[in-house]
Amino acid sequence: MARIAYAGNKGTYLASGALGFRESNPAVYIPGASTTGNTQSRRINPNFGPVGLFSSDNNSHYHSVRFNIEKRYAHGLTILGNYTFSKMMDDFGNSGTTNPFNRRFDYGRSNDDVPHVFHFSGVWQIPNMPLHGLAGRLINGWSLSGVNTWSSGFPISITSGKDNSLSGVGADRADYVGGAPGLDTGRSHADLIQQYFNVSAFTFNAPGTFGNSGKNILRSPRSFNTDMGVLKDFRANERMAFQFRTEFFNVFNNVNFSAPSTNLASASVGKITSAANPRILQLALKFRF
Repeated sequence: MARIAYAGNKGTYLASGALGFRESNPAVYIPGASTTGNTQSRRINPNFGPVGLFSSDNNSHYHSVRFNIEKRYAHGLTILGNYTFSKMMDDFGNSGTTNPFNRRFDYGRSNDDVPHVFHFSGVWQIPNMPLHGLAGRLINGWSLSGVNTWSSGFPISITSGKDNSLSGVGADRADYVGGAPGLDTGRSHADLIQQYFNVSAFTFNAPGTFGNSGKNILRSPRSFNTDMGVLKDFRANERMAFQFRTEFFNVFNNVNFSAPSTNLASASVGKITSAANPRILQLALKFRF
């Protein structure tokens, strides 16, 4: 069976609690008279310090096309494959407000925007052999299962790491100065982890500004993962059975890199310093009744 579908949603008046607060008492930049030392005196209301507003005024929209193909269970085999092409936009800051004077400044790709996702899974009950007794109990009753996932990386913003806006928020993005911001991802792993994106295409934002680079303009590395399981059922009687499971997570031991450092003020900017789990083997025994 094959199926194609559209799925979308529109979010209005979304709560921002889990995403951070909006600064409601930022410092106002005064050309030639602004320093980090006089941040408090430049606040909209200097009688108060930072004022975090957790509000329900955020917005998002999501569109996707989904392709699905399925072989339903027959002769001990079932297969399911699906691919989703999507886009998600919102006006949430990466960790709260970036520019407290301009809501539209944080409009862009959502932190959860993953445009390409492909899943392929299946279960195969291996046919039983015409054996009886102990040999039949050991050789028959085995099953194989697997799940493959290919997906794009999550979006990332390039941050300044300095409060050059002198707003007291400290979430400025970097300035884009030209050149290709991304680098060829076909490079070796050794090259990727040393410089994932073109650091020289960015610089610290100018004083009094919040950076001209867009929200989430680059992506972290894509991922590929395969999990497999080998299952054996031992039936004690009609009501009770044991299931022995051998499960392999990331069975091919593929390296799935985490996002690089995107803070220009950090000595490790552009570098990848971690990765997802390597191959993991797990043994389990389950009792069903």
